[in-house]
Amino acid sequence: MLLFFLCGLLVAGSIAIHGLMAGYYPILKTSNHRYDAQIMKQVTYPIYRSGPYFTSSSTQTADSNSSNYPNYYVRVMQTKTTKTGTYAKLRYFNQIIGWMNVKGLKSVSLSQIAQATMKQYDVSGSAILASAGSKHIVTVNNGFANAAKKIASQGDGSVLYPLASLQKAMTAAIVQQLITSGKLSPTTKLSTYYPQIKGSSGITIRAMLSMTSGLDNADTTPAKAMTESQAYASMLKQLNATGQTAYNYSDANYVLLAGIIAKVTKQSYTTNLQNRIINRLGMKNTRIIGNQSIDTSMVALSYSRKGESDYSKPQKVSLPRLSAIPGAGNLLTTPSDYYKFILGLQNGSVLTAAQYRQLTSYGTVYSGGMYVGQKGVKYNNGSFSGQGFHTGYYATTGNYHMAIVFENQAPLTLSAGDFVKKMYQVATYY
Repeated sequence: MLLFFLCGLLVAGSIAIHGLMAGYYPILKTSNHRYDAQIMKQVTYPIYRSGPYFTSSSTQTADSNSSNYPNYYVRVMQTKTTKTGTYAKLRYFNQIIGWMNVKGLKSVSLSQIAQATMKQYDVSGSAILASAGSKHIVTVNNGFANAAKKIASQGDGSVLYPLASLQKAMTAAIVQQLITSGKLSPTTKLSTYYPQIKGSSGITIRAMLSMTSGLDNADTTPAKAMTESQAYASMLKQLNATGQTAYNYSDANYVLLAGIIAKVTKQSYTTNLQNRIINRLGMKNTRIIGNQSIDTSMVALSYSRKGESDYSKPQKVSLPRLSAIPGAGNLLTTPSDYYKFILGLQNGSVLTAAQYRQLTSYGTVYSGGMYVGQKGVKYNNGSFSGQGFHTGYYATTGNYHMAIVFENQAPLTLSAGDFVKKMYQVATYY
């Protein structure tokens, strides 16, 4: 019995000595306060895999003379204090990377992280992010709207961007209002309003909202700006009815939906858009092409890159080109104005939450101006072929985490759409 007791003491002593050698220290204090930070001194303050109570070199995520995460932005999830200092548990996007002495970190804001992300990918434009609903939003800008005149990118309304296909959600919202009021139905036939289109008796409003109508068209740039009536007539001449019912993205669907809105209400699409959405939501920095005089000096230029050089091939957006697609991309606006619309889609100002759910349920890939194939997330993108303009929206249902990004020069290394998703991830994890 005595021998067993002595052996136990020897084992316990061995464990205690091993613990000291491994750098085990008891926790004196714990805090669950979270904040954003930038890694500044990883060489001096290594990152440990197992926490502040195991601070030997064998538990470091990198050799003491190297750095895995130089200047990276991270989320501090928790802090623990031992006699050697206070250590932070770090998350990089959705991955826990370890623990680091807080002396190696610098506290930062979401705005700083979003701004740095735009700079990292060399994006020119303006973005608005929501990290935790509408009470936690930031707006960031980078680069120039007009490089020659040194006009900086802005989201305050002094610079306008072509909204492109993000407008389709506005057209769809008006259609949903008409469905709710009984003036249209998801099963209403296109032939009711445009019987001259081949196969229109087999095409429904639902199919047009979900891009499964089989309608297709080529882009056109008229010599001068079109009126609404001229744009509808032009689309009727150029569209192709393929008879296919698989998802196929085409402006023709939403241009004709704008025409149907005008026919049903006996008012122009422009009047409906102005009264039902723009005026109602106070979108003071939104301009409709074909209806309003435009100060083109306020409109951002499109740029591309030539090797390492930014702001090559400056191009103006073609207003006649926009006028040819009412309902599908004939607006100039700002990220903040579009955010007002996005909120109005679910808070009752434009649609109720129930109406929005119906609007986004007509298709499995695309519905009501949104891509809906990813559970719990809605997104859409807009662009004009041959130009550096791109608009994007990516958000959780309810917009708790959200990014709206307007670009006039595409990002480095990522596609324009993937950059919008990257900004959404910044809003989600920081």
